[in-house]
Amino acid sequence: MNNPPCTPLSPEEETALMNVFSSRILCWDSQGLTDDEEALARKFFQPIVFFRQCSEDRQARRCVCTSCMEGFYAHKQTASDFFRSTHGKRCICPNCGQQSTLAAMGKFSNFSSLTSRERAVQLRTSGDWLLIQAGWITRTFDHEDLGGYLVFEPFRRYAFAPGRRMMWSRQTVSWFGDHHPDGPWTRENSIREPFQPRPYEREASYIPLGFDALARSPLRWCQYDRWFNDTYGCYVGGLDFEDEPFRIAHLIRYLAEYTRRPQMEFLAKLEHFDILKDLILSKKSHGNLLNWDAKTPPEFFRMTAQEYRVFTTEGLGINDLKSFRQARKSGVGLGEFLQARKTCASELNNVLRRCAELGVGLSKAVRYLESQGGTAEIARFWRDYLDAAKKLDYDLSRPDVAMPKDLLTRHDEAVAAMKTLEDKQAEKAYVSRFRRLTEQFTFQLDGLCVRVPQSIQEIVNEGTTLRHCVAGYAERHMRGKVTILFLRKLKNPEAPYVTMELTTEENPRKLRIVQIHGFCNDRDAPEPPKVRHKDFLEIWLNWVHSGSPRREDGVPDIPETAEAQQGIA
Repeated sequence: MNNPPCTPLSPEEETALMNVFSSRILCWDSQGLTDDEEALARKFFQPIVFFRQCSEDRQARRCVCTSCMEGFYAHKQTASDFFRSTHGKRCICPNCGQQSTLAAMGKFSNFSSLTSRERAVQLRTSGDWLLIQAGWITRTFDHEDLGGYLVFEPFRRYAFAPGRRMMWSRQTVSWFGDHHPDGPWTRENSIREPFQPRPYEREASYIPLGFDALARSPLRWCQYDRWFNDTYGCYVGGLDFEDEPFRIAHLIRYLAEYTRRPQMEFLAKLEHFDILKDLILSKKSHGNLLNWDAKTPPEFFRMTAQEYRVFTTEGLGINDLKSFRQARKSGVGLGEFLQARKTCASELNNVLRRCAELGVGLSKAVRYLESQGGTAEIARFWRDYLDAAKKLDYDLSRPDVAMPKDLLTRHDEAVAAMKTLEDKQAEKAYVSRFRRLTEQFTFQLDGLCVRVPQSIQEIVNEGTTLRHCVAGYAERHMRGKVTILFLRKLKNPEAPYVTMELTTEENPRKLRIVQIHGFCNDRDAPEPPKVRHKDFLEIWLNWVHSGSPRREDGVPDIPETAEAQQGIA
């Protein structure tokens, strides 16, 4: 589902609304804020205490605080903690007690570095419309007024009424999303939120200004406060920002949906918040499950009144409704479904899917799972068993195979057989890679040789014998994600000695040793293998970089004059 579409307005209606936005009827002054809105907005900006050292008394400071909006003197004798703070550091305002940032007046030729802005929306009512402007509140400073100037610059406008919604935007003037402050307004085709989350934000929240207008508007029953409180854990219905001001989010989308889905009112009142969260946050209306044209909750959920009472009593949500719809297709009643939900818990959908595949009734499957322990974990074991059995070509049409008496034992057996099969398939696919690696890397000189692992088990044995972690690389080596090689002594080429990991580049000249280790990662060795066998490794790598040339008899053709290249990481 896309963003809610705008509803067409007549040219006369649109002109009238834009005139209202631009007029003084909405009590906006030249800065775009009422006195109450400005007082609220200031709470969201970081307070600053400006100070200048008194020339007549070096133990005193002349200060101006942007929080209490007052000038005052602070003396070291009575405000010692304040005097320990320096420019740019946090401090406590001696006048109002607000935690602030200290700023020395002598550090500024102008105050451009202190300019900051906050996201905000303004709400107003006009006739049958709720009007909203969204934009940036910018705070600036100058030497004449250190309290800071606040200016609101809107770049989105919205108009909401029952069944109707509209959005206008100002044109963008830069790649960074800045808007022309005096540019023309353009009508949009759909409603969207005015702000995008910053990289470190989950939601693009904003300051609500004039929020009490919502309670006076035709959309007063939308229950946004209930939804917001459940979603974010704070209450906005009281409109009391005095103690702890906070931002809101998704107001625009919520109102846009409410204008065309009045059912949101009873969903919030009946605490079906999971449906509202999906609608607002994930843009999922679940139209295949829900009837958004319904007048009553049972009709909305496509249930009988009795089914709905049970549904709400049991505290079922939208995911449970999906499962019930799926189960009902097979003739499963609500009572039977609730028993299955109790037994299977989070695995219920998987159990329903397996029942459909096997042609088994839900009640029969639930009785079987209860005989095996009757928990969600047992249901997961059954799922894993059936997945493995299917890949192993078990005859699942037989009831004793699909529902074995000893599920846990049969599960372990099937998983073990599956692991063996996967290993065999991996080793079969490894044959061609083994042949290529052997041709590229097999080498012997001066009593040492380089070997390619022949199987997963050989890599596992290597790690067990040498007591390092190469066994964890076995599967990735078989799939070509890493390259593992063995360095062995010619007199005993089957005995683990040193293990190497190489890079996997296709260009031979870029191949390098990533790591090389012997017994216990060489903790007690007098010198590591890359030092002990430095000459051998240099010659071998030089040969590999040259394309691994061989004579007609297959013996490596080692360049006599080629200078060895150091390739050990």
